[in-house]
Amino acid sequence: MKHTKHWITALTALVLALMMTFGVFAEALPAAEPKELFGSPWVNSMIIGNLPDAAPDLKDDFYAAVNYDALAANQSGLYMPIAGSGAEVEAALRALLQDDSLAGNEITQLKIFWEQAADLDALRSAGYAPVTPYVDRINAAASLEELNAVLTAEDFPFSPYLTMPVAPLALDEENGVWIYPALSLTRDFSNGANSYTEPAADVAALLQKSAALDLFPYVSNVLATLGVEPDKNGSTILDLFNTEVSYVSKAYNETTASLADYGYISNAPHRLTLEELDSLCSRFPLTATMKKFGKDQAPGYIVLYPDWLKALDALWAEENLDKLKLLTGYKVLMEAAPFLSTDSVSETQAESGKASLDATANPWNVCNRSETFGHLLGKLYAEKVLGNGLKEQLTTMTKELIDTYRTLLNETEWLSAESREKAMEKLDNMRLCVLEPDGGYYDFSSLKLTPTSEGGTFFGNYLTLKAYLNEQENSYIGKPAKADLAWKAVNPTSVNCFYDPFSNSVNLLPGFMFSYNCPKDATEEQMLGGLGTVIAHELSHAFDYAGSQCDAYGRGIAFLTEADRETFLGKVKAVEDYYNAITVLPGVNCNGTFLRVENTADLAGIKAAALLAKTKGLDLQAFFRENAKLYATAVPEAVSAALLNDTHAFPYLRVNVNLQMVDEFYEAFDVREGDGMYVKPEERLKTWGK
Repeated sequence: MKHTKHWITALTALVLALMMTFGVFAEALPAAEPKELFGSPWVNSMIIGNLPDAAPDLKDDFYAAVNYDALAANQSGLYMPIAGSGAEVEAALRALLQDDSLAGNEITQLKIFWEQAADLDALRSAGYAPVTPYVDRINAAASLEELNAVLTAEDFPFSPYLTMPVAPLALDEENGVWIYPALSLTRDFSNGANSYTEPAADVAALLQKSAALDLFPYVSNVLATLGVEPDKNGSTILDLFNTEVSYVSKAYNETTASLADYGYISNAPHRLTLEELDSLCSRFPLTATMKKFGKDQAPGYIVLYPDWLKALDALWAEENLDKLKLLTGYKVLMEAAPFLSTDSVSETQAESGKASLDATANPWNVCNRSETFGHLLGKLYAEKVLGNGLKEQLTTMTKELIDTYRTLLNETEWLSAESREKAMEKLDNMRLCVLEPDGGYYDFSSLKLTPTSEGGTFFGNYLTLKAYLNEQENSYIGKPAKADLAWKAVNPTSVNCFYDPFSNSVNLLPGFMFSYNCPKDATEEQMLGGLGTVIAHELSHAFDYAGSQCDAYGRGIAFLTEADRETFLGKVKAVEDYYNAITVLPGVNCNGTFLRVENTADLAGIKAAALLAKTKGLDLQAFFRENAKLYATAVPEAVSAALLNDTHAFPYLRVNVNLQMVDEFYEAFDVREGDGMYVKPEERLKTWGK
């Protein structure tokens, strides 16, 4: 399922990926040489070395003016206030787990797993031996028929090619099964095939190669375990990468969701019966695999763009047997690797100048995963650290913002009565997953792992945990729909908030609620100007270029009439054109089309939050300042190029462009013609509202 990631997650991932590729790290960045400042209509002040000598006027460059002191103090390394948030969440949870007052079977099972992850000597002694019997069975297959027999055997606990979460067929129906590619080398297909095959810029090609060569520390060790010595130039690894790409790239259209024609999202979900699924694969054992994992009794199945299954089936040919065995073995080992010896990880990290995994780091890394105890850690953080008070506060603020969207929709003159009614229906049926999924966290209360003192092993307990979670998830099949699929694919402790169009849900993860976003004793202006604008942004995705293609229940049915759609697309085009004229790097302008989904969401989000602030009589100046602080960022120019591959605009533009379109901003700071932040009223971009 595609869901919209919050910019912080995307920004952090892209920056760290390119830093790894270039060998650039924040603590060792070279001093920037003096040069002519670049960027138009504003200097790109988020680029290290490109900051003016003095703070500009608030009315000319609001982002730089508000954040100037912080940016000026951080011109020698990467500056992202949210960068320490993960450490803050981790520290809080570590302290909780040391509290002996925490009791119950869930905590007991977590501690068994945690302690086994910390026993590096035992892991080193076992090496890869726990998983090699499974790999040997793959290697022994002399035909596709024998390989299929391995994959569908009851005692083979892996699904190397399929991810099969239980999720709503539609919010007003029941839970069925969704089917995605299981990814090992390609990390994310949610932005479409050209994430891998049609790079939008040279940096994308660099990141593509990085995905295969740099970002997976186990690769060489894993291939050696399979009896393959990778070429020094990495051609074996890239061959594996491209083999997976050959079918994963069909999971979405040939263009990204951002660049696709309107209707792309609407056409994505294909609801099929088990028999129809079976007809897609004549050679790959699709339905037999589903049966093995208890997924064959669902009331329906949804596949996003079934062409990827057809491509996988085409790849599943006798002449590709050796390639498929290598890829299958690799996939199994990649899944198993986090629960085996840490030596290969430590060696790779040492080579790149990073600290090795130790008995402190490894338990956190393996327990804080969606497929292990991530849900339990998220639940603990939400309940024990954040508390019900914050949940109630966030829920109240989200509901107030929803009511504000009702006002905006009612004030939208071009919206027909038919479209308005359906838009209101989306708001009426929107699921709010505030600090917990709609269906609740996974329940670990009946889990039974085996302690080391009783002969239990780390890898063996991982397989037990995997089977337990699969069985628990299967119990939801056929039950009334809950909007919790997206939480199964992410860690609740992630620094993330998002809207999911296929469940019409807004999701506020506990990991996003750290001190920078939720300071103690925060004023209402601070909460609404920072975190509130994030929530408003996510709400607006229900009505942006992508979200407007789904109805109130997550079905691919656009809520706009044909005439309204044309009006809306005209407004989206105006946003695209505005961004196309903005220069962000020397000789480089924004790609307004690539950014249109997030930019249209930004516009509506800040409009809704500002309207709510005004309605509540808040200090608008304080509100807008908090919004600017949220996006404070300083990165080297070399690293910033990675951000061109992000579907969000550069952080400084997410402040300046959006605020200059909001009437309340002009009221707050008396911005007038001639000021750098000024746009004539009739030229201000807007989608919803008057």
